[in-house]
Amino acid sequence: MSTPSRAPNVATAITLLALAAGPLSARADAPAPNDGMRYVSAGAQADGHGNQQVLSTLSLPVGRRAWVQAGAGASRSDPAAGGRRPAILTGGAGIAGKSLQLAVSTSQRFDGSRYRQSDWGSSLDWRQDGNDVGLDVTHRRSRASGTVAMAGGQGGATAVPAQARVAGTGVGMHGALQVSEHVSVYGAVARNHYRSSTQATASTGGLLGANPLLAQALLGASSVVNRDEAALDRSAQVGATYRWSKVALSGEYTTGQVHDDAGALHSAELKAAIDVAPGWRVTPGVGRGTSDQGGHATFASLSATYGW
Repeated sequence: MSTPSRAPNVATAITLLALAAGPLSARADAPAPNDGMRYVSAGAQADGHGNQQVLSTLSLPVGRRAWVQAGAGASRSDPAAGGRRPAILTGGAGIAGKSLQLAVSTSQRFDGSRYRQSDWGSSLDWRQDGNDVGLDVTHRRSRASGTVAMAGGQGGATAVPAQARVAGTGVGMHGALQVSEHVSVYGAVARNHYRSSTQATASTGGLLGANPLLAQALLGASSVVNRDEAALDRSAQVGATYRWSKVALSGEYTTGQVHDDAGALHSAELKAAIDVAPGWRVTPGVGRGTSDQGGHATFASLSATYGW
């Protein structure tokens, strides 16, 4: 009896290995989930009332799925609203899978003993074919110190050292929909639950309670440029983007209600992300904002990003 040839078995094994290696090679050639997270950026924005903010960020990938970020900057408030000038430090990290992404971030703002704000946030996103749905959770603690005018016994007013505190958590949702090859729409909503209190800091002082007027006097007026410093009970944003090969034009509208019935913020902005050279993207923007405390203001922004 002749021994069966091993050639067909070897050929079958080679074929099966080739078929199995094909998807593995495709996966190896596919972009990593954290593709695009290696960049450095710098941006600034300002309005006609003297409100300004500058921020630089460095983002680096870790392996194929994770990344870390760090940033620094400063902001300046309208001199008529207290002229606060806090420094800004930011940090973040994230990890991404095939369709899920988890990110955590923090932002710390401090202006000596006058002002301190600490923000923490996390987001969970589901992404597929250019579409995105995400859940956001945030936490804030802030305090501002200064003087407030208190009625005196003779009908006058006395400047009393005081401190206002705001703390609370918030939840929100955001999303984006790829309508066509060139058009996408996006939006976000958030609801925050803040508690505020004002306390006299003099040796004879005590708790002044949740007095909105005193808290607003210490925290200063809210502006569209420094929106991240405003305690918004609720906020919403809608926008749309049209993409060409090297330019993406976006228009968006944002609104928010300031805590303690301190008015509302509204803004409309037009931005253009322009790929000016390999790895380089410049994004100018211009808009019009309104706040019940600061009035109307035109603002402009400019950022530059280099990715490699």
